[in-house]
Amino acid sequence: MHDYAVFGHDRSSIGRWLGFTSIALSGGIAQLLAMLTDLTGFDAFAKATITTGVVYFVLHWLFNKWAWKIPFFEIPNLSGTWVVEGQTLQEDGTTKHHWNGTIGVEQTWKTVSIHLKTQNSQSISYTATLSKRFGPTGGWLLSYSYRNEPELEQSHELNSHKGYCEIEFDKDIKVGKASYFNSAGRRTFGIINLKKDEK
Repeated sequence: MHDYAVFGHDRSSIGRWLGFTSIALSGGIAQLLAMLTDLTGFDAFAKATITTGVVYFVLHWLFNKWAWKIPFFEIPNLSGTWVVEGQTLQEDGTTKHHWNGTIGVEQTWKTVSIHLKTQNSQSISYTATLSKRFGPTGGWLLSYSYRNEPELEQSHELNSHKGYCEIEFDKDIKVGKASYFNSAGRRTFGIINLKKDEK
C-alpha cells in the first residue's frame, strides 16, 4: 500500500483534533484512576499512567482503520472488488479488442492499493489522488499511476510497462467509468467500465 492525496481534505487538521482529544482523554483517565484509588484504596490505580502519546496512538489507529469512513469526513470508501470490462482502442476510436478483469482496492485513511488482474497481466498502483466531482451528479475522480507485469506464460508476447488511469465513480460508489493509457513498454490506451462486486 502507498500514500494517497484527497483534494479538499486537510489531514493535518484531523491530526490536530486527534491531539487535542488525546490530551483531554488522558487527563480524564488520570482523574478517573485517582478517583478509583480514593474509592477502593487499591494502590495499583495510582501507579497506572496513561500518557497522551498512548491515547493519541490508539485514536490515530482507530481513525485510520475505521472512523474515516464516517460520512462527515467526506472520504469515499473504494475498498472491495470491482468487476471490469475494458476496451483497448485504435487511434480512430474504434475497438481493437475487449478484455475483462477485476480490480481490488484496499484503502485506509492514509494509504491505498489498487490491483488490476486480467487473464494476461496484473498491475499495481504506486501513486493515487482522489478529488470530489461537484454538480448534480456528484461522484469522485480517482487518478492513479501503475506498474503492469504480464503473467509468466504471456511474457514472450507482452512487455512490462507503466501506465496512468482515471476512474470517475458515481456518488453512490457503485459504478465507474475509466480511461487509461500505457507507455514505456506497451503504447496502448482505452476505456474501462467498473461495477462494484457486492458479494
